[in-house]
Amino acid sequence: MKIGIIDLNSGNLLSVISSIENLGHEAIVLKKPQSNFDALVMPGQGRFAFVASQLDQNNWREFIISWVTSGKKFIGICVGMQLLFDGSVEDTGAKGLGILAGTVQKLKHDKTPMVGWAKLSSTDKKLNDQFVYFVNSYAIIESNYCSATVNYGTSFCAAIQKDNIVAFQFHPEKSGEFGQELLQQCLN
Repeated sequence: MKIGIIDLNSGNLLSVISSIENLGHEAIVLKKPQSNFDALVMPGQGRFAFVASQLDQNNWREFIISWVTSGKKFIGICVGMQLLFDGSVEDTGAKGLGILAGTVQKLKHDKTPMVGWAKLSSTDKKLNDQFVYFVNSYAIIESNYCSATVNYGTSFCAAIQKDNIVAFQFHPEKSGEFGQELLQQCLN
């Protein structure tokens, strides 16, 4: 498969490229929208407002919405998941894509950011009790499309799935063998 990786100048591209190539797929980094791919991956690290501004500066906003509504595969990672929602309390003036309803909240824990491994809770046997790697201070607390949660001071949505959209607050590309298996399932 040919996988487009959206470059929003927010880091983590090399890990994502490496993971996708290790799965035997062709990974192409995209600065501008292109549609000749089997799936799009939107990774991200950093402030919500900065990454959201990159969507607008590089004409990604409308393209991603059109891509998703046409039923093509889309994977969001970390801030790439958060941007699928309406906005974030981290930067109240910045707008997400609004594909999913909700506002990203600050984690309610004495120690933030959350850095390290945590165990997922899910009704999906493939996700339940799996350990994955997180680096985040913000997350969507609830969503109708939440497929896995994790507890860090409070429970929050660690993964979502809606039709052709799959997204993770954690980093599957840094979550060992399980993360690789998960990415492969999403691309199948």
